[in-house]
Amino acid sequence: MLIRELLKSANVKEAPAQEQPRYEYVPSYGYSTEAGEQVTVYRAHSIATAYRAKNIISDDVAKLPFQVMRRNGRQVEQIQPDPVTRNIAYLLQVSPNIWGWTPFQFKKAVIEWLLFYGNAYIWSPVVGPRQLLVLPADRTMPVFTLDGELWYRHTFSNGSTGYIPAVEVLHLLINPDATGFVGRGVITFARETFGRQLAAYKAESKLYSQGMLPAAYIQFAGELNKEARQAARLEYERAMSGAENAYRLAVFDNKITKFEPIHIQLKDAQFLESIDATDRDICNFFGLPEHMLNRGKEAYNSNEQKYLEYLQGTLDAYLVPWEEAARIRWLSQEEQATHYFKFIREALLRMDSKARAESMAIRIQNGMMTPNEAREKDDMSAYPGGDRHYMPMNYQAIDVIDGEKEGENGSNKTA
Repeated sequence: MLIRELLKSANVKEAPAQEQPRYEYVPSYGYSTEAGEQVTVYRAHSIATAYRAKNIISDDVAKLPFQVMRRNGRQVEQIQPDPVTRNIAYLLQVSPNIWGWTPFQFKKAVIEWLLFYGNAYIWSPVVGPRQLLVLPADRTMPVFTLDGELWYRHTFSNGSTGYIPAVEVLHLLINPDATGFVGRGVITFARETFGRQLAAYKAESKLYSQGMLPAAYIQFAGELNKEARQAARLEYERAMSGAENAYRLAVFDNKITKFEPIHIQLKDAQFLESIDATDRDICNFFGLPEHMLNRGKEAYNSNEQKYLEYLQGTLDAYLVPWEEAARIRWLSQEEQATHYFKFIREALLRMDSKARAESMAIRIQNGMMTPNEAREKDDMSAYPGGDRHYMPMNYQAIDVIDGEKEGENGSNKTA
C-alpha cells in the first residue's frame, strides 16, 4: 500500500510500443524447451547446482560491507552512518528501509533478481523518510515518454500501474539487450540446459517410483477391450511399482501367453554422464568454478588465491556496476566529485591466521598502516602510541639519495 500511495500522482504518457525497450523476462508459465519441460525461475531453483550457484553468488555479495568513502585531497575517510538524517551510509550499513531489513537481506534480494531476471531495480523515493526499496523485476519496466524522458513503470499485483522518474531508480542489469536498457537473466540463455536437467530428474524419479521396474508388454489369450487392457496395466503397476515392491516376484495366470520386459540400462543411455555434463554447463552459465559447487578438485595453494580468482572472474561483474551506478544515483553532483562507493572485497579474501599476521606485520613495518589500524581490522581496541607509522632505518627517500650524489659530485669537482 505504501508504494502505491507514493506513485499514484504520476501522470505519464508513454511513447508507442515500437519505440520502447523490449524485455525478455521469464513468462509466468515458463520457457518451453526441447526436452519437453517448462522452465520457470521457481523450477530452476529445484536444480541443486543452480540453487547452490545462486546462493553462493548472492550470499557472497551480501556479506561484503558496502561503504561510502570521501576523498579530500590525499585524505580518504569512511562516511559514518547517521540515524537522524538516515544518510546513504546508514541505509547501506544499518537498515535500508523502514521495515527493518538488514543490509545482508537487501543486497541478497538485489542479486537474486539480477541473476534470474537480468534486472534489479532499487527505488529511493523522495517522499517520506529516506529509504531503499527493491522493486520486483518481473513487474517493473523502463519506458520512454513522448518527450523522450525515461521513467520506470511498476505494475501492482492488482493490475494497476504507477510510474517512477528515472532519477529515483538505480537500475542494475546483466547481459544487456541491443538497446542497452534491459538486461537478460541466466535463465534466458540456460533454459535448454535447465530443461535437460529437469527432464533427467523426472526420468530418474519415474524409475524409482516404479521400483526399478522395466517397461514391458504383456500378451493375453484372446481379445481385450480398452477397459480390460487398462485394468491389466493398472493391476500390474499396483503390484510392482514403488521402491517397496522393487525386485518382487511377478505371478501370472494362464491367460497371459507372453510377458517380455523392455530393458534399457542407464549406463547404455549414458544417463549419469549426461547429468554430470549438464551440471558442468550450469557452473559455466553462472561463472563459478566446479569445486565451489562440491564438484571436481580444488587446485589452489591457499584460500586467498582461490577467492581472488573467484572475485575477479565472477563477483566483480556484479560489484563494479553497482558501485558506479550508486555514485550516479545516490550522490548529488557536488558529492560525486569527492564521494564514491566501495565494496570491501578484503572481507571475502580470508587468509589463514598465520598468513594474515604476516601480511599485517609487513604493512606495519613498511609504514603502510599503523598498529592500531591493523588491530581495528581484527576488531581489537586501540592502544596509546599505536597510531604512529614505522619504517626501517636503512630506507631513505629517493630525493635524499639524489641530493647526496649531487653533493658528492660537487665535492669531487672542487677537489
